[in-house]
Amino acid sequence: MDIDNRKKLHDIELEIIKYFINICEKLGLRYYAMGGTLLGAVRHKDFIPWDDDVDFGMPRPDYEILVQYLMEYNDEKFPFKNYRNSDIKTYFSRIECKKAKIIDNSAEKSDIRYAWLDIFPLDGTPNNRFIFKLHKINLLRLRLLLQYSQFSDIVNVNLTERPLIERILIQVGKIIKPEKYLNTSKIMKKMDRALKKYEYNSSRNVVNFMGAYKFKEMFSKDTYDNTSFYKFGSIKLTGPKDYDRVLRQMYGSNYMQPPSKMIMNKHFTNIIIEED
Repeated sequence: MDIDNRKKLHDIELEIIKYFINICEKLGLRYYAMGGTLLGAVRHKDFIPWDDDVDFGMPRPDYEILVQYLMEYNDEKFPFKNYRNSDIKTYFSRIECKKAKIIDNSAEKSDIRYAWLDIFPLDGTPNNRFIFKLHKINLLRLRLLLQYSQFSDIVNVNLTERPLIERILIQVGKIIKPEKYLNTSKIMKKMDRALKKYEYNSSRNVVNFMGAYKFKEMFSKDTYDNTSFYKFGSIKLTGPKDYDRVLRQMYGSNYMQPPSKMIMNKHFTNIIIEED
């Protein structure tokens, strides 16, 4: 029995996936299943049963082409949202479908959104080790400021399985209410410039820095040059051929084992299916 509408949500998200893949193939763009979507394909051959979103990554050059295309040809059934064309609170992009409404209770303020597919840019990094360290520090600084600028709206204050430093920063945010002092739009533009600073094609390593795992999602570029198809319910998804290397680095060596019940609903969501 689909008690919390999770299965119905996955059916709707599958429609979004097909729409996204169709556009990528039409435009000749590269895309890869990422994060929980790749994990679901490997571990479940489908959605992770308790997951509520979909994650894909694209090399920065392909990502920018897709963003421009979808901003120009925005489908009413599958609205495209980017910080440049909407009030979306994330740097990365999103394709939504209004057949399902999701109430996210993870932050101090509840957020209402529709069923969605996240699209993350994969960005180049400096080949020089010293310059990379400086680049890393700058990106982490900007990400902290971006999170703080929308603290009450987007920071998951209920997730307990975090590094100590993140738990401390969240407690500080609860006290000082940093969004009162920071301009999200300005920080978003600075983040955009910083992420694009090093070309994807000339970088040995690329990163999905805006993903949940930050530099845990940095891999050699050839990780994404070598791909395989993965069964995902009734369709197949493209993902890194060396899935074990990717998933082990992100989730640990026991990634084939289900997580704690708390992580199973990490967004603390309620799902409402819109009836026809």
